[in-house]
Amino acid sequence: MKKSSFRTPIILTLILAGLMIFSQTNFSQSPQQARLQTGIVFFEGGKTAEAKAIFDQLVAEGYVNNDLYYYLGSVLIKQNKPEEALNYFNKILQNAPNSPYGYIGKAQYYIKKANYPSAETQLNTAIQKDPNCAEAYYHRGLIRGYQKKLDLAIADLEKCLQLKGNHAYAHYQLGLAYNQKGRKDLMIVHFRKFLYLAPEAPEAPQVKSLLSRVG
Repeated sequence: MKKSSFRTPIILTLILAGLMIFSQTNFSQSPQQARLQTGIVFFEGGKTAEAKAIFDQLVAEGYVNNDLYYYLGSVLIKQNKPEEALNYFNKILQNAPNSPYGYIGKAQYYIKKANYPSAETQLNTAIQKDPNCAEAYYHRGLIRGYQKKLDLAIADLEKCLQLKGNHAYAHYQLGLAYNQKGRKDLMIVHFRKFLYLAPEAPEAPQVKSLLSRVG
């Protein structure tokens, strides 16, 4: 009994000490990480300018983070600055050659250039690196949609949502694809989900207009 009662306070002390070290470490890292996550939420909700303001500030502070490079590059793609974006995507590949996001980023660059075969090659590599990467399936679905390969596009976009159900723009692209397929029922489901997830996105007025036509 004495041996047991002696060991318990020691174990508790070690656990508490570990928690204190953990919390102190995370506290020193959390402000920039929290701001990055806020920027990502803005980006995924279609609020590109707000996202970029946060990402630019983090870069100015010298914050080194591959997620930052990916999302800042993605913002620059949306702003029609593919060459600047490519610099950030290449940084990811320099830092982490096995990360799928550098390849997804380069795919975005090729999509912007309308070079869909090269984009798909990059996305296939990304999927090889990580078969559970939702973003890779999203972008492959995107280019297959551009090429009017609707069934393949839908399969990729649905796979994206299996992996990340709150991917607003996968719902948006599926809404467009199902509209082209004449599946108004599924178009409504995905467009409504898009509006729920990204009510302030620039595409929201277009989606509302399309929904109003089908009742």
